[in-house]
Amino acid sequence: MKEVTPPKLGQKLLKWIISEELYDDIDGDLTEVFYNDVSDLSLAAAKRHYLWSVLSSTRNIHLRRKLKFYNPLVMYKNYFKITFRNILKYKGYSFINIFGLALGMASCLLILLFVHNERSFDGFHEKKSNIYRLDEVQTFGAVSAQKVALSMYPMGPNLMADYPQIIDFTRYWTLNRTLLNIDNVSHYLENPVRVDTSFLRIFDFKLIQGDRDKALNESLNILLSESNAERIYGSENPMGKIIDIPDFGAQFTVAGVFEDVPDNSHLQFDALVSTLAWDDEQRKNAWGSNYLNTYLELANNVDIDALESKFNDFLVKFMGEESLDYYELFLQPLNEVHLGSMDITHDYNNHKKFSKASVDIFLILAFFVLLIASINFMNLSTARAATRSREVGVRKSVGAFKGQITGQFVIESIMLALLALVVAIGMCYGAINTLINIIDRDLSMNLFFEPFNLMLVLVTAVLIGSLSGIYPAFVMSRFNPVTALKGNGSTGGRSTFRSVLVVFQFAIAIAIIIGTTIATRQLNFMQNLDLGFDKELVVSIDMYGDTNEKYDVLRSELNNQPSIIGVTGTSQKLGNNLHQTSTTYELDTARVNGSSSFVIVDSNFFDFYKMEIVEGRALSKDFAADGQGRSFIVNESLAKELGADGSDVLGMPFHFGGTDTLGAIVGIVKDFNYNKLNLKVEPLFMSNQPWASWSEINVKIKPGNIQASLEEIEAVWTSLFPQRPFEYEFLDDHIDAMYQSEQQLTQVISILSGLSIIIASLGLFGLASFTVRQRLKEMGIRKVLGASVSQIVMLLSKRFTVLVLIAFIVAAPLTYYLMNDWLEGYTYKITVGVTVFLIVGVGSWLIALLTVSIQSLRAAKSNPVDTLRIE
Repeated sequence: MKEVTPPKLGQKLLKWIISEELYDDIDGDLTEVFYNDVSDLSLAAAKRHYLWSVLSSTRNIHLRRKLKFYNPLVMYKNYFKITFRNILKYKGYSFINIFGLALGMASCLLILLFVHNERSFDGFHEKKSNIYRLDEVQTFGAVSAQKVALSMYPMGPNLMADYPQIIDFTRYWTLNRTLLNIDNVSHYLENPVRVDTSFLRIFDFKLIQGDRDKALNESLNILLSESNAERIYGSENPMGKIIDIPDFGAQFTVAGVFEDVPDNSHLQFDALVSTLAWDDEQRKNAWGSNYLNTYLELANNVDIDALESKFNDFLVKFMGEESLDYYELFLQPLNEVHLGSMDITHDYNNHKKFSKASVDIFLILAFFVLLIASINFMNLSTARAATRSREVGVRKSVGAFKGQITGQFVIESIMLALLALVVAIGMCYGAINTLINIIDRDLSMNLFFEPFNLMLVLVTAVLIGSLSGIYPAFVMSRFNPVTALKGNGSTGGRSTFRSVLVVFQFAIAIAIIIGTTIATRQLNFMQNLDLGFDKELVVSIDMYGDTNEKYDVLRSELNNQPSIIGVTGTSQKLGNNLHQTSTTYELDTARVNGSSSFVIVDSNFFDFYKMEIVEGRALSKDFAADGQGRSFIVNESLAKELGADGSDVLGMPFHFGGTDTLGAIVGIVKDFNYNKLNLKVEPLFMSNQPWASWSEINVKIKPGNIQASLEEIEAVWTSLFPQRPFEYEFLDDHIDAMYQSEQQLTQVISILSGLSIIIASLGLFGLASFTVRQRLKEMGIRKVLGASVSQIVMLLSKRFTVLVLIAFIVAAPLTYYLMNDWLEGYTYKITVGVTVFLIVGVGSWLIALLTVSIQSLRAAKSNPVDTLRIE
């Protein structure tokens, strides 16, 4: 039969309300009344009566428990005092704990600065959520389907006319470096851009002078950036000044000055002119030519998928059914242009374009480095618990509760974390300029001192301190006072937990180092791979309309210089995405249309770059057809496509751009990599056209005195074109710049991997020092019994060696899988062998062994007479 008792809630309430002196008496009286009620009433009624009696007892103030007031400030003051005493008493431990955590925090803060900068691109435009870039997917013949950032001149206005969801548009059409004549003084504009009159309505680039609604309404108005206006006019007001631009054959009026474009804008320009100056009927109907960017402003809440589904009808309307074989239009949100365009080619106007996946990698690595530092913090605190067992024992003996002990050590942990945060901020100030130089970004620590961000950082530091300190605090609060007063409060289970943490942090560090090593090898592989042409010591100089007129003279004069080996001209620079064009070739049965990438080249192009002609011949001045533009050299990829049906490629009638009269293919050049190595080699043809206008001239110089060679080139250039400053770029630098994103990623990850192993080793060093300290007496006994120094070092180091080995076994297969998956994105890639794993594994073991051996050797060399006295 179930025992009948008063309600437990009522009993607890009574104990909490009634004073300790009267509790027993009142509890006995109410219990007696309860059992009387049970015999006279129902059980439920007796319980209700009991509860009512308990509550009624609060009316008598003399019955209530007197509240005791504790002054927490006294307690916290004691906690602070103990904390600082311990920091001073255990200086080495405190340094390792605070410095290790500060390193992790500093790494995390700097990476967050970088990530914030990357995600802030284009975020200053008020209409950013409604602005989209119009992109295309192009599919031409054998050329792989590719996303391109370019669009056609007539697309913007016609899209807005046909679809009410599009409420505005602007085109962004770049110009080459442009020469200005102002009062007979020449100036260059590096990056002038043609835009529509709506540009300043859609985007929020700040106008300092001028009317943003009218400044671009006149075809011969020009807007200058603040820095260019100052460079050209000094302190003089530029508004209304006349600028002569010989390349345009017109004079423009300065109608506005805008604030320099911020670095976190994917569009970068130093002058704006209106497209009205180029807006003729031929251009308005120039369907099929993609050479500019188009930005659309959409109405609110537009269904993007539904709008994109109508674009095929738009293409058919203006370009016919066959256009769908070549083009597909899609919209790219403005906030995804900077980080979401790595798979989009011909993306010439995307400043410091970066990979969202790389940003995510940075975030993950920053988290792991902070995690390693936090684990160190927790591990060392737990290990040190044994040294403070007497302190815990004393506190418990004088009446401290578990909660108070836990609170004390958690607060201590939070204080150390806040100290580490202060050190971390100092580290950030010391390292930020180096990081800025590596990643080429405009970062500022001021971000962390904005009220919300500062509060977030402080809360995060407190959270790290709490989480890192909660386990050791919990362990110490459970110490038995008797054993704690004897100086022993730890158990074997706690040692196992610390071992798991060591394995975890070393596994992360080893994985990061292996990943970094493989990524670095892949980058070096790409940069040193034979591209199929000689890119060394090639000086590239941009050509313009007036310089092209004297190309033959320029080439002849340069060839006469003693330090110059050769000179050639091209219509497009190697190392860029090459333009494509339609092609026509003739098989036995029919004339076939296709498409291919192309470059117009000088006749000595193949000799200049030492390209291998695998069949036929190279272009030559000895053949009249070559100079007339009727001879073509195709690469192996295009030859494979043209000869797919077994036709002979050499001699095959061929031409491009819709010409009726076909020339002939006279040679096949070995495939060479003119683009990034993560892209396959596309079909390509080259030809020398009599109407060609070179975009650049390439000069091959002799090795040795490069500066003297450049001076010779400059002298020739200046004598022929005194109005144009001499500027150049080395081709190998241009090609290396294609891998800037990978280089930045690898450099930062290398630093993070170094920090991760340093932090992990710091933790191991601290842990080893505590372990050695705990076993000093044991080592003394072993020495008395005849153990040698090497035997003692081996004994103390064995455990940590096993831990690092386990960490390697955990990290290696996971890293192997992830890095192989990453390499799949590259057409040309290294093979992940076992060597890198062995080197990193052995290296990590040696670092750990060296770290532990320092402490082990100290114990091994200690005098047993002294160590055996330790209590």
